[in-house]
Amino acid sequence: MSRAPLLVSLAAILVLTLTPALMFRGETVDGSQGTLIVLTPHNEQIRYEFSRGFSNWHAKKYGHPVGIAWSTPGGTTEIRRMLVAQYEADLRHGTAIGGDSDILFGGGSYEFHALTRPITAMRAGKEVSTTILEPCEWLTPEKLAELYGENSLDGQPIYDSQCRWFGAALSTFGIVSNASLCDHLGVAPPETWEELADPRLLGSVALVNPAQSGSIATAFETILQRLGWVRGWQVLRRAAANSNQILAASSRIPTAVGNGESAAGVAIDFYGRYQAQALADEAQEAGDPSIARLQFLAPRSESVIDADPVAVLRGAPNRELAHHFVEYCLSMEGQMLWQLPHGEGDACGYPRPELYSLRRLPARRAAYACCEPCFVDKVNPTIDQVPMVANPNFRDFVSPIFVSMAINQGDLLANAWKRILAHPAYPQGGDIVTAELVTDPQLKQWLSAFDAMPTVAAPDNGSLDLADPAQLGAIRAGWLKGGFKDRNLWSARDEPGRVLRRNFTDFFEERYSSIVDSPG
Repeated sequence: MSRAPLLVSLAAILVLTLTPALMFRGETVDGSQGTLIVLTPHNEQIRYEFSRGFSNWHAKKYGHPVGIAWSTPGGTTEIRRMLVAQYEADLRHGTAIGGDSDILFGGGSYEFHALTRPITAMRAGKEVSTTILEPCEWLTPEKLAELYGENSLDGQPIYDSQCRWFGAALSTFGIVSNASLCDHLGVAPPETWEELADPRLLGSVALVNPAQSGSIATAFETILQRLGWVRGWQVLRRAAANSNQILAASSRIPTAVGNGESAAGVAIDFYGRYQAQALADEAQEAGDPSIARLQFLAPRSESVIDADPVAVLRGAPNRELAHHFVEYCLSMEGQMLWQLPHGEGDACGYPRPELYSLRRLPARRAAYACCEPCFVDKVNPTIDQVPMVANPNFRDFVSPIFVSMAINQGDLLANAWKRILAHPAYPQGGDIVTAELVTDPQLKQWLSAFDAMPTVAAPDNGSLDLADPAQLGAIRAGWLKGGFKDRNLWSARDEPGRVLRRNFTDFFEERYSSIVDSPG
């Protein structure tokens, strides 16, 4: 076995056997015949209910229960990187394609789409390739149309047209806020993305690093797509300047806001709704309404519906069980598990989750047509859609820019923002203030520096402006996709994406320092 697959296998073993905090009762069912191994970023509550639900469904349909062993090595972005490294190593060393896992379950559609691209490597002087996701050929176009109807919500696909991944649930993005803490700060709970930039939220916003969470990268991209490239970055930069914590996992935001560590934060809908439900239940048990302080809101017409998929991994050791799991996830029994209230017995003719109301949106339209009155959340994403015409170049710049401007220079960003807010000419109120809206020369200069974007070197001593969305395609093609490879813009020893990120970080440091170090 090659070194990389060995490391991945050892990591999986550690997750499955040595870290009980990542495992929980219900993953292996007494009397089960076979154990499915599932890679997932999903939380414990989802893992518990799907272990129980899948085993019971399998016993009824195929005659015997099954167990699930869950591997949770990180967010979907980290899981994708791990899988790519493993499959590339398999190609290089000529070992069997695949590893210890059967299924990838959960995460944004962007990461699953990335995993549909061929993986290539050199072996014995020849290029060899494979794919990571295995098509489910039994799901014909006719069957998919029957299951999903139109393959689009908010202009985004619900499943892969070549049957390599399928939306098991739907996600949207919004804002969680702590009502009592917002009231203490003298600000209403934010209802739009722009309200996260309110100066009164200084030191009170929680965010997640988009380089570590594919779902949050999609949320930030959505802000940029909905508000526009320039306005979107003005909002994200001020929200980051208002932040008191930038976390590694999207699941932690609702807990941090609910605990009063932050007043508001960007969150995925089901994490926000689940934590709000947990606090409401706690308040009811304690007879203390103040405990139920968390609320989640998706900004109207400013968010987007994204599929949360399931897929079979190529080389799955339990291939038949893997396909059965996809079948279960797309069945009405599996779909109902996302939205029925927990408890004993059935609701609307389908088994309820036992311990946890998962508060997620089903992906099949039929679920809403038949059973919406039974749902915990009276939300139907199949109506009142606002299709988003996306610029395909935005996504690749979300993490490099945000990390450079808000994480690598986080303290300097916050100090520059505080200096701006303390300027005597800065207008009072919660609206976003830019250089064009002020007349004071110094404040105008500071705001211009604060919102500035770097330029990027181009061939023949040219430059491309990162502030201009029309130039992003050329930057992406030349720097990120290798189009400028032989134009002497970076050293042969360097990776161009790393050079860009380093240049971005230096640029933002210089601009923020010009504000912090300015006299007066």
